[in-house]
Order: sequence, then structure tokens, then C-alpha cells
Amino acid sequence: MEWIFSAYSHPGKVRKTNEDYFYVPTEQAAVKNLIMVADGMGGHNAGDIASRMVVESILEHYAENADKITSLEQAKALLMNSIQNANEKVYRMSATREEYEGMGTTLTLAYFYDNRACIGHVGDSCAYLIRDRGVSKITRDHSLVQELLENGSITQDEVSNHPQKNIITRALGTNESVNVDYYEITLQENDIILLCTDGLVNHVDIADNIEIFYSLDLLDEITLTLGKKALDGGGIDNVTVVVAKYSCTAEKR
Repeated sequence: MEWIFSAYSHPGKVRKTNEDYFYVPTEQAAVKNLIMVADGMGGHNAGDIASRMVVESILEHYAENADKITSLEQAKALLMNSIQNANEKVYRMSATREEYEGMGTTLTLAYFYDNRACIGHVGDSCAYLIRDRGVSKITRDHSLVQELLENGSITQDEVSNHPQKNIITRALGTNESVNVDYYEITLQENDIILLCTDGLVNHVDIADNIEIFYSLDLLDEITLTLGKKALDGGGIDNVTVVVAKYSCTAEKR
């Protein structure tokens, strides 16, 4: 089995700082088979502190515990515990300074164990599965517009321009504990898992751009092309895209 990873992140055309934070493994990384995106929120740059804290806390937790995992159940437990632990750290930090009050972050994480993708999710960042020239959204947004859509108050066409589009209903760091959504995907040859912040999907319809994943040879080209499309579409928010491609048989990079 082999995974290939790539990531792209940009502050966008409007914001001065990038409050998104991400992780993909490098050759030297202590933690393998793990990818993350986090979209921070809060004033006085507290959002970028929250997103970075969550990602770094989870990495630390995995570095200490991942080598002990021998079953899928343990993989799920590690994922959930790492997120709760990170949530507590940000929540405690938010009480230490006035400018940190109310800070928090979304998180979408994928941990690859054998032929499974174990996904943890809080907020309105997203995870998608790209398979056989099709795309399916794995995660459900924890957002006000998602709730309005599900109860029939608005239509799908109204979602993108809704005035309260940026209100999320669940985040890490805003309470002592957090409710984490968990998903498992059994992977097939050449599957791609895509994680992104809402800065991408606000401007780019993944399904309408499915050919990008099949017409470009390198993952770096895919993430760059998707990121640039978001910027060309307006780039009103930070944009972060992370992809992982699965292969059952080792192949040249």
C-alpha cells in the first residue's frame, strides 16, 4: 500500500492573514498516514492560533500513540481521543487572555489504517471521496445554512448566497468538550480523499471540476489548480486543499 499527498494553502484575495492550518506527511515526518485541515475563527489573530494548536496537538498525540494501534477500533479511539484532547487545550488557552476569548476552529481529519480512511469532523470544512470519475461528499457541515437546508427553510440554490452562510454550529475550542462526527471509508485502488476549508467550496464545485483529478498527472498540480480556481472565483476567504491518493501497490512517485 502507498499513499501520495499534496496540499495548497493561500490567504485569499481579501484577508491579510491565513487562519487555515493543515498537515500532510513529509518524508521526514514522525506521523504518517494522517492529513488534516483546520479553519480558525476569532478576532485578534486568535483563529490562526486555534487552528495551529489543534493540528499540532493532534500530531503530538499521534506521534506518541500511533505505533500502538493494532485494530480499526483502536484507530477510531485514537482519532477521537486526539481531537478531544486538542479541544481541551484550545478551550483552556481561550481563557488565558482576553484576545483569545471565543477562539475556535473547524477540523477535518483523515487517518489511514490498512485500507480504511477514518475521518473525524467538526465544523464546515469538508471531506470528499473521488472515485471512478465521480465525487461524493463524506462529511456533513455543522453550519446554520446546512440546518436551514435540511429543515426546508432554504433551497440548495440559496445556500451559496445566504447572508448567514459563515455561521457554524460546532467548533473545536469553544466548549469543554466537543461532539465529533466519525466516518469510515473502505478504499479502492486510486481513490483520492480531498479535505478542504470552505474557502475552496465557496467558489469551486468539486463535481463540476472532476476532470482535474484525472487530466493532471501530479497531485501538486491538482491542488494548485483547485486553489487557483478558488482565487479566480473571488478568493474572499482563506483557501486550503489537501489530497491523498491511495494505491494498493507501490508505484513510482
